[in-house]
Amino acid sequence: MKKLKIRVFLGLGVLMAAYILFVVYDYLDNQKKEEQSRAFMEESNKVFNEYDIKSLGVNPNNKTIKVHVPIEEEQRNELAYSLAQIAQKHGMKDYEVIVRAIRDGYPISN
Repeated sequence: MKKLKIRVFLGLGVLMAAYILFVVYDYLDNQKKEEQSRAFMEESNKVFNEYDIKSLGVNPNNKTIKVHVPIEEEQRNELAYSLAQIAQKHGMKDYEVIVRAIRDGYPISN
């Protein structure tokens, strides 16, 4: 009976340690994603001055960067390239940049 109690406590201890490691890893991973997104948004403010951008959104779960520009904006490829370069600079190499043209008055959904 005493050996059974020891095994149960050891098993529970191992499970608790694994759970704590998972929570800490998840927290640190989320912090890293938030820091990357924040740094990307700060540097992409320079791009806002060069192009006519309606909205810019970063989704770390889907690894996408969505940009909405007016239909009149003709430099969409250059905009996508600029944002992809900024994303790579901040360690977001596998993020996809999606540039969408919208008309004035249409709702924007990220």
